[in-house]
Amino acid sequence: MNDERESVTSFPAFHRHWTPRLTGYLRAQTADGRWVEDIVRESLLAARCRWDELVTCERPGVWLFRIATTMLRRWQAKAREQCTSLDEMVAGEAPETGVMAAVRSLPRRQREAVALHCLLEFPVPDVAAILDVSEDAAALHVDRGRRRLDGLVREVCRESAL
Repeated sequence: MNDERESVTSFPAFHRHWTPRLTGYLRAQTADGRWVEDIVRESLLAARCRWDELVTCERPGVWLFRIATTMLRRWQAKAREQCTSLDEMVAGEAPETGVMAAVRSLPRRQREAVALHCLLEFPVPDVAAILDVSEDAAALHVDRGRRRLDGLVREVCRESAL
């Protein structure tokens, strides 16, 4: 992320640089667009409130993505608590197709790691910092996620060829 330091020249520049990246990352994590927009706003509000501190931070994007990832996990946990059964959780969901559906079908840690590393090009040490895991664990999640996605894509290709 070579241009990350340049994105911290002002809060508007930071906002312009990170908003589309954060939005895309969160959309890869959940199909619920309401959560995505709220979490992006809340994360950027937190960044604005701590701007004097954040402007001196070496990797402000890592800080922003860590805050957003934590928020998303909390919201997802609350949603699970409010459901009385798994059937209620999936009853209103329309089946998805395509790459985003494949990414969303990965286990949470793999999904987060793949989106951060492969889609947003965060280096593995930054992925580890965002997900609050060791670098080895982050690399493992990326590798397993990539292999699982490869299998899913091959399976979809076989099915569509039939």
